[in-house]
Parts: sequence; C-alpha cells; structure tokens
Amino acid sequence: MKKVFKDIIVATIIIVIAAVLVWNYYDISIFLNWVKIYNELGILNLYTMYKYNESYRVVYLPLAPITFIAFYSIGQQTANTLMNLTSTTLSANLSEQLKVTLIRGFSKIPLLIMVYATAYLIYKKEKNTEMVKWWFYNIPLILAVATYQFDPIMVFFLLLGTYLIVEDKVAFAGIAWGIGSAIKHVPAVLLPAVYMYFKDWGKFGKFLLTFTLVVTIISLPFLIADPIGFINNALGFHSNRPPQYLSIFNIPVLITNRNTYIVELITKIWPYTFILAYILLLLVISVKQKAYDKDSLFKSILAILILFTTFNKVVNPNYLLWAYPFAIYIAVKNKNLKSLKLIVIASIIAMSWPGLCFYTATILDKPVYIEEEMKYYNARILVEKSFQGYGRILLEVALMIGYAIKPLIQFTYDNLNYIGVILIVLYNLILLNIMFKDALELRSPNDLIYLLKKSLENIAKIARKRNTSQDI
Repeated sequence: MKKVFKDIIVATIIIVIAAVLVWNYYDISIFLNWVKIYNELGILNLYTMYKYNESYRVVYLPLAPITFIAFYSIGQQTANTLMNLTSTTLSANLSEQLKVTLIRGFSKIPLLIMVYATAYLIYKKEKNTEMVKWWFYNIPLILAVATYQFDPIMVFFLLLGTYLIVEDKVAFAGIAWGIGSAIKHVPAVLLPAVYMYFKDWGKFGKFLLTFTLVVTIISLPFLIADPIGFINNALGFHSNRPPQYLSIFNIPVLITNRNTYIVELITKIWPYTFILAYILLLLVISVKQKAYDKDSLFKSILAILILFTTFNKVVNPNYLLWAYPFAIYIAVKNKNLKSLKLIVIASIIAMSWPGLCFYTATILDKPVYIEEEMKYYNARILVEKSFQGYGRILLEVALMIGYAIKPLIQFTYDNLNYIGVILIVLYNLILLNIMFKDALELRSPNDLIYLLKKSLENIAKIARKRNTSQDI
C-alpha cells in the first residue's frame, strides 16, 4: 500500500508540472478564439465565426468549449487580481510569467479534477490499488493534461456510465455517457456494446433515451442559434480532415510525401473501410458478449475503442486514453504484465511521433507540417508560446539537449515521413495485438473465422424466426 501511495505522489508531481508549465499553443490559440466569441458575441454564437475564419472553428459539442471558456475566464480574473496586488513587488517580466502560469493552471482544473475522480472511481468500484497505480502510470493522461485535451473529462463519464450499466442503473448510465458525448462523441460508437450487454430492447431503449436527451439538451440551443454553423463545425470539419498522425490511413500519405491525389483518395475511402471493420467487429462481439457480464462488457468496449483508434482517419496520441481504463482493468485482473508493458510501449510510440515533428523543427528553426490543416507553421513560435511563463525553464533544457545532438536531429527531420510510417505500424500492431488477445481472446485467425461464421449463423436463425412468425 505504501508503495502505491509513493507511486501516486510521484505521478501527481509529474501531472501538476505538466498542468502548470505547458500547453499546446496551436490548440490553445483556437480555444482563445472561443473566449473572444463569448466575450464579444455571446455563448450561443460559438459556432458562427467558422465560416469567416477557420481559426475560430469549434470541432467539439458545446460542453468542451463551455468548460474551457469558464475556467480560462476564472483563471484570467484571478491572475489579474493577484497581479494587481503584487504589482509593486514583482518585475514586469516576472509578473507576466506568473500570470501566464496561473491562467494555465486554472484553465486545467477540470482536467485535474477528472484525473483524480477517475482514480477514485476505479478504487471505489474495484478496491484494487494496482489498477489505480496503472491509471497514474499513464503517458496519454499526462500528455492530455500537458497539451490541454478534453479526453480526461470524457473518459471519466464514459467509465462512470459503464459502471452504472453494470449496476443496472440504466437511466443514470445514459446520462453519464450523454455528458461524455457532449465533450467528445466517442461513447456514441459504443452503443451496440450496451445493447449486447442487456440483450433487452426495453432497457437499452431507456438507456438510449436518457443518452439522447442529454446530448440534445446540451446541443439544441446552439443548433437553433446557427444550425449550419453547428453542423459545419462539429461534423463538417472532421469529415474533411486528412489522415493524421498515428492513423493507418496516414501510411500511404507519408510514403507518397503527402501526394494530393492520395490524400483525397484516402479521405474518400476511409469511411467504407472503417464501417466494414466496425461491422465485422460487432459480429464477433455479438458471439463473445455475455448478457449482464461485467468482464465481457469491458472487453467489448476495449475492442471497439481500439478499432476506433486504429481504423480512424484521425488518431492523436491522447486517443489511447479512451481505452486505457478498460485495458488496465483486463490486464491487471488477468495479471498480464506483458499487456501492461505493451500499453506503455504503445503510449511511448504515440507520444514520439508528434513530439519528434515539433522538437526537430524547433531545434533546426524549420517549419512544422500541421496535418489537420495541411499547412506549414513556424514550429519555434508555437513551441515557445506553449512554454510561456515558468515553462520556459523546461524548454531551455530541451533546446540545450537538442543543440548538442544537432546532426541526429537533422537526420530525423529529413526522414520524418519514414520514421512516422515505422512508428504508425508498430503502434497499430501493438494495439491490434491487445484487441485480439486481451479483448476478444482470439489466439489464431481460425478463431476469428469461427466467430464470424457463428455470428452469421445467429443472424440467419433470427431471420428465419421472423419469417416464420410473419407466415403464421
């Protein structure tokens, strides 16, 4: 027990440092435009400015931007008050550093709360300190807090809702998943797993009703205010984005040095590939999933989330956090140290690819390619603004190391596309290994073929029964 507390203390120090010393200024510059819209036009006009300027895009459902706007505003007011009180004792430079650091820290309070709320939830439901420890041994979590991603909030409500499903608190489970989806839409792709757990249209209907009501209530005011703007932001931008970072669809794009024809082709065909893979997985799960079986539900959710992060067009390093609590639940329960190590390796790989892109470009003072917009940006400016305030100390150390190994940095920068392909292949192979062996418990291709045949036989039986009942 003492060792676990020591691990949590060390993790806490790392997470707090990540929270107050750095964020991803590329994203934050967009988030700050949300604050500007709120202050100048009002919250209901959040989705209206995208048609005039892409940097005002809001690619989330409303709860995410509302969260940032609220806590950034609190941080700004608190920092301004403190700076006024200490204006005579601090130099202008020190005052500005402290102000930026305070605002960053206050803005991330919701993320920090959810980190520890999730840890408490895991401990309360599982009474297992090992699972709690592995939740904190969590590179995607630290990365999400450091760069400011909304995933820790969504993951808490996803996990809470899953436990409520197991406890048969169907309506509350729907509410929890609805709140999670109003941050990021991820829980929506897991709905078939909920039905397969209940195998009861009545209970699933009750769950779906509360889930839909929550998402609708949160979204409806913004949808009414600007329906076209809402759809173009929340849905249109994602559909038009090219393959990004760790997606398997990014492999041909990188190999061809982002050939425009290949990018357009992949953007058109990926939905069909994803839908096919998703349907095949659901067919397998329909055989594997046992009604009212917690372990079976967790494995089904893990399998779908891994599929979603391997066959998605856009895969960022923080996406691995979605599956993390379900992966550690299964690995710790089965005492599978190998799987835990694979999760850590996958996390390191996920962090390495975007990290190398920005780090090498910053050291060499070269442009960095932002796949999201298909544009080049000044990497040094983005990185320096990401470390504004006391985070500058960490940046100076990183720059010193980079300058000392500049030839290696130059080689890496020149071959980033090929390094990216290798990392993407390794990352997805590890995740698919976890999906097949841990989540689906498949040991060979024959097992997969058998389950697909079995699921098709079940579908045929259901179809025959319906035909028979109609004849009668």
